[in-house]
Amino acid sequence: MDRLFKRFSRDIIGLLWVATGIFLALSLYSYLPADPSFNSMGRTAPVHNYCGYFGSFLADLIFQFLGLSGWILPIAAIRQSVKGFRGESTKLGVYSLILAGLLLTTLSSLGSLYLPDSLWYGDQVSVGGVLGATVTKYLVGVFNFAGVSVILWTATLAFMVFYTERSLKDLIHWPILTTHFVFERLPLLESASLVFNVVAGSLSKSWSAIWHRKQQRPVVVAPATESPTSRFFPIDNNFEDVELSDLSDAEADEDPQPKLFSLKKVKSQAKRKVSLKKKVQRKIENWELPKLSLLADPPASRFKVDDKEIKEKGRLLVNKMEQFSVRGKVTGAKPGPAVTMFEFKPNVDVKISKITDLADDLSLALSSESVRIIAPIPGRDVVGIETSNAARETVYLKDILASDEFWDEDIKLPLALGCQADGTQKVVDLRKMPHLLVAGSTGSGKSVFVVSILTGLLFRHSPKTLRLVLVDPKQVDLAAFNNIPHLLMPPIRDAKKAINALRWAIKEMEKRYRSMAKFGARGLEDFNSAVEELSSQVIKEHEEFNEQLEGRGILESYYFTPQPYIAVVVEEFGDLMAVDKSNVEQAVVRLAQMARASGIHLILAMQSPRKDVVTGLIKTNIPGRVSFKVASKMDSRIILDESGAERLLSRGDMLFLAPGVSKPQRHHGPWLTDKEINLVTRTWTEQAEPEFDALAMRALEGSGGGFDLPGGQDFEVDDEEFDDRYDEILAYVSTQKAVSASLIQRRFRIGYPRAARLIEVFESEGVVGPPNGSKPRQVLVSELK
Repeated sequence: MDRLFKRFSRDIIGLLWVATGIFLALSLYSYLPADPSFNSMGRTAPVHNYCGYFGSFLADLIFQFLGLSGWILPIAAIRQSVKGFRGESTKLGVYSLILAGLLLTTLSSLGSLYLPDSLWYGDQVSVGGVLGATVTKYLVGVFNFAGVSVILWTATLAFMVFYTERSLKDLIHWPILTTHFVFERLPLLESASLVFNVVAGSLSKSWSAIWHRKQQRPVVVAPATESPTSRFFPIDNNFEDVELSDLSDAEADEDPQPKLFSLKKVKSQAKRKVSLKKKVQRKIENWELPKLSLLADPPASRFKVDDKEIKEKGRLLVNKMEQFSVRGKVTGAKPGPAVTMFEFKPNVDVKISKITDLADDLSLALSSESVRIIAPIPGRDVVGIETSNAARETVYLKDILASDEFWDEDIKLPLALGCQADGTQKVVDLRKMPHLLVAGSTGSGKSVFVVSILTGLLFRHSPKTLRLVLVDPKQVDLAAFNNIPHLLMPPIRDAKKAINALRWAIKEMEKRYRSMAKFGARGLEDFNSAVEELSSQVIKEHEEFNEQLEGRGILESYYFTPQPYIAVVVEEFGDLMAVDKSNVEQAVVRLAQMARASGIHLILAMQSPRKDVVTGLIKTNIPGRVSFKVASKMDSRIILDESGAERLLSRGDMLFLAPGVSKPQRHHGPWLTDKEINLVTRTWTEQAEPEFDALAMRALEGSGGGFDLPGGQDFEVDDEEFDDRYDEILAYVSTQKAVSASLIQRRFRIGYPRAARLIEVFESEGVVGPPNGSKPRQVLVSELK
């Protein structure tokens, strides 16, 4: 019986409120002062009120106390009945009753203020009643007519907003749209409809334009629509309180009609303008950073959240749980670009393990592609149940790059992760992670994510502040970055050479630590600040000391100039582990343990996070992890230490485990096209060619066999090749008494191989003398002009 009552409770409650509203309306409509009432208890005349003696006494009480404002009561009852039939909560708490009483008081007072002498129903009923007349009398004595008008109108509007739980915009907009709706659908008023369309349409647009003149987002200027924003919809025990009144202004602009959210795609080819509102640095010395306009504006088409679908899924969720004796209530819902998370609060006697085993059953009941259960949500007393949306919304990289957070000066190496499950944009600092593991099967979006990370870094850094080491065995995923000047060495396609590159990174890390120790710095930022303040005399002393070591095969014992961040990006880490697991693991663990302060960071991507690839030592030292959809629960546990990644959607759906966080958070990775990638990289390749680091090149040569330069060029320079800076460098050399390859490298900011080759050319032409041990070569010519 109890279950039967719960099943039909909303219909019963709705009928009771309908009956109450009709009874009140009939009593007030048929009110006659001559009928029996509190003022005429002794009368024996027949009752004309449609609701008898009770209706006569009730109507007289309402009109005498509230005046004509009493008509609000049947209207409020009908409103409650509509809420009941729609499955919304009809409970009247103390807060609601107080608001209703205050609203009736202000309305009655307004009637008495403006129409004090107006009498109705045989001059027996005033407009404001006894309540309105009393309140108005005291207020006018204190504030006068004008002051009371301001107070009452302000209070009335405020109480209406609180009581109806609707914004002021909706309250003013609703009568216009309702009248418009009625006029358009009455055939007898067809001509009036044409006139009203013009008047109401212009009023509606004018009001919307005035209302929407608010402060723009500090980053994204989007006239037609905005990027997803975080929304939370509170829900009561019976899932009857879902209110989607918190519509974003962008969504209201898209569809001015009073419609519910629909999951149908808005068919529009319009683009929404996305640009930087914040001023950012466009140039770093001689380097010009790419402009955000290189990325295409995202389409204005958006998927909208359907509140009916959310409520229906909530009811199905609770019913399915009850079938398995898991009782509780849904307390909220957070819709996002790809999934909607329901917050389910189980009863105290329900075990969490019973809920986690119901993922497949819930997926079937909700007709969802995937259901993931977070039991419990960290720091909360609820369980998160994520269900896929019927239609997914694409997250575009341009929206993330246009955010203030991405250009925050405190975030030196920003990674554009995308959007969280609730639509909030997410940017993290690679320095604080300080390394990242990325896993995902084919088609999950892993490669697009890695490319979007690199593209985002190219918007923030020049080769002066960031250098890259790319390992791309497939020769496809990172091909667009082959010729950018940020490269420390050519893109590596051979696994054995990649091992040598990791060993070089260790040597570079050790050298940076020696440099930081010499200048008393604790990190790369402190070191760069310290060496930038060195005088020219001190720099010259450091140069002379390091040049003495050149003959022994050491370019520099330590650095005395600012050093860039270094990001080592490995696209297929599993291939490296398959070739030489022991050495690769040793090098990665060493870098992961120590490289953070030196400014060297690892991004290791793989398709299958097998146990022999992501070993215990690697997991321990790389806490930052991203997992896209993987093949099995075992793969998910290896990369994230828990299952769930196997239930993700494809095309960018991912889980991000941040350092120091116990539970991974769901995100949706950004999307960008190949054309956009090529436009960004072309901005850099047109400014300069890659100039590879000398020690890095030697490390690759030491691997046993040379390497390929971008574009298929061989590293060895042809004897007859002419250097375009030959004359400039020759003129400088002629002014010196002694010269070395490292001096030319630093002076003209060119790679060491190129500088060494020029020294050999100068020797063959008699400009400089033969090698002299560890000392610089003697210059044999006088100054040339």
